[in-house]
Amino acid sequence: MRRYLSIIAMLVTLQHLSAQFSSSVYVETGENYVSSGIYTDIYGSFSAKILQWKFEMASGITFSEARQNRFNALSFDVSKGFKLKEFAFTAKVFYQWKPFSERLHEQNAGLLLSFDKKKFSFETGLNTRIFNLTNELSSLNNYQHTAIWEPVNLMYKISYNYPFSEKFNFRASITNYDAFIIQQETNPMIITKLDYQLSRSTKLNLGVGYLQSGLMNIRVNYFGYFIRGGVQWDI
Repeated sequence: MRRYLSIIAMLVTLQHLSAQFSSSVYVETGENYVSSGIYTDIYGSFSAKILQWKFEMASGITFSEARQNRFNALSFDVSKGFKLKEFAFTAKVFYQWKPFSERLHEQNAGLLLSFDKKKFSFETGLNTRIFNLTNELSSLNNYQHTAIWEPVNLMYKISYNYPFSEKFNFRASITNYDAFIIQQETNPMIITKLDYQLSRSTKLNLGVGYLQSGLMNIRVNYFGYFIRGGVQWDI
């Protein structure tokens, strides 16, 4: 009897929560100095918004000559909107795991704050990064030191939004992070994105990114580019 009462109580609670769900699938292709030619990534995400909290999970696979693992990365985000006097912003806590090699993995965790101001939006925050050897490799070679810790790294994104119409929206961003990648502060990317609202619940988008290496340093090198297209569904 208690089990049935618990199930009924849970269903009633979920009804009142009015959760909103969203999912997306993207395909990305490009080239850079570390990809050993053209690469292709396929990744997707699923998010749920319950009350003022948003929970999101994303993962993907990669096809690149430079990568030993096909599994690209896995990330978890939790965000919530806040208001301080007249200032509204969103805070997000995230964790990301990227096993880009059979020997070396990368982990990132951090905090991002974002806010919009008319046609411009701003995001800034901090992340901490750990590069660690796999347990199998460490045990096989009896390594004593198996991790390198990068304590603090600045993250930023400045975006300009221009709606062509009710269905078309253009965005241009300067940032040092993107899907499953966090660069150093002095290695920014230029990313442009065009959204098309196909229906009330479906949005198509196409993006182009240019990666620079070494901006504000003595030497500036071209690093790579990517083209990305995908679809987002709101449930």
